[in-house]
Amino acid sequence: MDVVVDPGYARRRMTSPAAAAGFPARLYAPTWRVIGGLGVVVSRASLPLLLALVVLANDPPIGPIVLAQLVVLCALLPELAAQLIRRRCAAQVEIGDADLMVRRTDLLMEIPLRAITGLQPWRLPVPGSGLVLRMRSGRRLRDAIETDDPVPLLDALAAAGVAAAHSARQHPSVVYAHAAAAMPAWRWYHYAWKFVVFGLAPTAVFFNAHQYIAYGGTLGQYYLLGLGPYLRTFLVYWVTLAMYLILYAGVWRAVAESAALWAAWLAPARALQARRIAEISCQVLYYAGVPALVAVRFLS
Repeated sequence: MDVVVDPGYARRRMTSPAAAAGFPARLYAPTWRVIGGLGVVVSRASLPLLLALVVLANDPPIGPIVLAQLVVLCALLPELAAQLIRRRCAAQVEIGDADLMVRRTDLLMEIPLRAITGLQPWRLPVPGSGLVLRMRSGRRLRDAIETDDPVPLLDALAAAGVAAAHSARQHPSVVYAHAAAAMPAWRWYHYAWKFVVFGLAPTAVFFNAHQYIAYGGTLGQYYLLGLGPYLRTFLVYWVTLAMYLILYAGVWRAVAESAALWAAWLAPARALQARRIAEISCQVLYYAGVPALVAVRFLS
């Protein structure tokens, strides 16, 4: 038998003195991989499409409330669904002396290393970079293993005697994931700075212009209607500009990820360099591009 599956693993804790290495991963059944992948694709692709809709829809224009609804429906909810599936499928991969063990809260899967004859990376790294195992019996393992960076796992498998790990390590989707994992991880405060704090600058410009046009001065609405309406107007501008920035950044992120993936296919040896160039380009086009667009808006 190639694989031993223990679905009752959640009811007992198993320890193995042979487990020498552990790797955080996700264990996806085919259906869950498709649903999670669709969530990621829809969420990412919706940002450029929504920005195009905002730019092209002039009669009537897309208002803040409609835009917020579209962002939540098309981008936020699919991403949330993908993350929930990712959490549900979270697992730990361990390599022992003779077995590859995949531990999830609801099961334990034990695969003899000698039974693994092939490691087939996903051609398209969606929802992440994953591997399908081929068994000595000729069949493929139904569930696939996804990790943020497959290279450490593949190196450990190669060291354990799985010859197929060497060729899998050179696959473009693995090279792409390894280059992405080499970049500094983003935390919530990075996003808060990029879209909320930085968004104050264009917000101040457009809000001030609105106050001059509608009320005759920077504090015109405050003097005429009071602090509450004044702050509410500022908040509407702030939230709207933050959504615009998210859509704008989403365009360049889509371009950067596409370029990095193509580089991994066309020039694997330069994938890390291409990834660094893509990340730097995204930062420059965002932090320099936003002020330039604001200037163009008022000078045109």
